[in-house]
Amino acid sequence: MTRAYRQTIADIRAQHVPDLRAGVFDVVLTATPDGIRMTGQTTQPAAIDELMAAIEARDPGVRVFDNVIRLPDPDLGDGRSAVVTAAVAPVYADPRLPAPQISQVVMGVRVDVLSRAGAWIRVRGEDGYLGWVHQGYVTLGDASWATSWERGLGGESVVSLGAELVDEQDRTLSRPPWGARLVRQGGGYVLPDGRAGTLASGEVVDVDRLADRFPPRGESVARTARRWHGAPYLWGGVTQSGVDCSGLSQSVLWMHGVALPRDSDLQAKVGHAVEAGEDFASLAAGDLVFFAEESERISHVAICLGGPLIIHSALNNGGVEVNDLTGTAEFEVRLRSLYKHARRLLPD
Repeated sequence: MTRAYRQTIADIRAQHVPDLRAGVFDVVLTATPDGIRMTGQTTQPAAIDELMAAIEARDPGVRVFDNVIRLPDPDLGDGRSAVVTAAVAPVYADPRLPAPQISQVVMGVRVDVLSRAGAWIRVRGEDGYLGWVHQGYVTLGDASWATSWERGLGGESVVSLGAELVDEQDRTLSRPPWGARLVRQGGGYVLPDGRAGTLASGEVVDVDRLADRFPPRGESVARTARRWHGAPYLWGGVTQSGVDCSGLSQSVLWMHGVALPRDSDLQAKVGHAVEAGEDFASLAAGDLVFFAEESERISHVAICLGGPLIIHSALNNGGVEVNDLTGTAEFEVRLRSLYKHARRLLPD
């Protein structure tokens, strides 16, 4: 009997959770002597209502036992938010090791907690991306606490540009990467786990001054992107210690006040399309340039530096490098053949 509902479950999942990177619909039906038992988890309560209606329409009078957990899990109590306390927290596809790393979250960033599995927590990031983080990388708390941390906790909220903090004995305390959030109090800086230190090297910038330092203008975006030149390629990475193509565009554009989804195919839907023109001459600095392999699905993104010049994190380059889409190098010829379209996100 429950086998007959597999297509129904698949159809409801496709309608309510078309992208599993942003939603959960893990529901199983089990036939019991008393009726049908529904178990699993979902972020879409309306999908469960629809499934219930489908069961009742197909088998009138059958008893349905609803044991599906609506996320966030009510059993989380006050632990429905978390702030990353490590310099960078890897986000995995599954709550185990080894498992594929699908993204990262840097220090001081708040994430929403949806559920727990032992020492692992399923989180939703600022960009809506779902994944699993080990609890050792974060501090759990309620939403008001996490929000107060974001706003500075009685100090001034600042963003790291590759800072190094040291303790009173001049020992390295932490190396928060680009985009990490700290709180300045007095002459020092407080980490999300409560430790405090002073700035030994690198730089921080006040959140309130980000727009002045990193305006939403193409040439400014290009300058920021060039500061990532030489960073190694890392699938799922978002820092200068290792970054993938969409992690680079997301991290760079965030500094300029533009929030992007995590993956290149999702980023390809932001902004508006622009014509590349002959030899890509119509592309402006700060445009995003998209590529696809054998299928039409976007699989790679680069930041335009103006005209045919792009900067991107690519396996063929080993990391973040500049390429010329009109160049004669083998990789540049291939990039040109894979080009799909460009998008403009900036007001200029």
